[in-house]
Amino acid sequence: MIDLTRLRVLRELQLRGTVGAVADALGYSPSAVSQQLAQLQKDVGVRLTERVGRRLRLTEAGETLARAADGLLSQARQAEEAARAASGVVAGTVRVVAFQTALLNVVAPALDALSSRYPDLVVEVLDDEFERALQALVLQEVDLVISNQYDAVRRPRTAGLADELLLTEPIRLILPARHRLAASESAVRVADLAGEVWASGYPGTAHAELIERICVEHGDFRPEIRYRSNDLLVTLALAAHGQAVVLLPELVRFTDQSGIAVRDLADTDVRRRVIVWTRRDGDVRPSVRAVLDALRAAADGLAAVRPGVTRGE
Repeated sequence: MIDLTRLRVLRELQLRGTVGAVADALGYSPSAVSQQLAQLQKDVGVRLTERVGRRLRLTEAGETLARAADGLLSQARQAEEAARAASGVVAGTVRVVAFQTALLNVVAPALDALSSRYPDLVVEVLDDEFERALQALVLQEVDLVISNQYDAVRRPRTAGLADELLLTEPIRLILPARHRLAASESAVRVADLAGEVWASGYPGTAHAELIERICVEHGDFRPEIRYRSNDLLVTLALAAHGQAVVLLPELVRFTDQSGIAVRDLADTDVRRRVIVWTRRDGDVRPSVRAVLDALRAAADGLAAVRPGVTRGE
């Protein structure tokens, strides 16, 4: 009989590439990892690893067993939680990664509902970058990832993951209240923003790419980015204090901020989508399903009270 703990060590070696990386991920010493792999090799009776210089790599038999490990480990988790659910208990730990505005508007309300309905369920929440979070989801380090996607900045799909659209929200232009273009209630042409100072996310982020593309494609200029922060509330504060203009999604709650003027863009209608990602087999677990249902309910409630925010498309 194959030991699932040893099987997980083998799978981690396939995914991470080195004994040291496996030890860090699982909280073992490198020698303990090597011992687990050696015992697993004895259990199955074939050679699973081989030395190549200083590194340990999987043999063909090891690769075959590691590929099968995903399904076996997932089935074990599902069986354990299904047994608990059959007794009326939804328990276990679900790890969720999300970005700031989703945490404030969707995740926090969902946690409130979950804690009262499922007292034995533990939900751990992380605020992290999208690309790193998706990798963690593939590696089964987290269970759900909530990301954002702008119309103008499409992200590639990731094999083995499923995505579900929770919310769609408009992108609005935020001007300082005393800005020359704030005198009119009319939508603003992007070209009229040439020469303005902008606040944006860091280079490489979707927010930064959005502003760059909108300015280039609809205004024929490159924006002067003087302020950079991945915290959209910081960029909002900069606009409120007369330092910059910025494009922000509706969920930033800029309607509560004084010192600004909110306008539409005349040239384009840009929207941001809030998406929840799971592993393709992940929502079978009762605990993950419970968290997904709570997130959907929170999205329903938000769309009902926030003008411009729609459920799904």
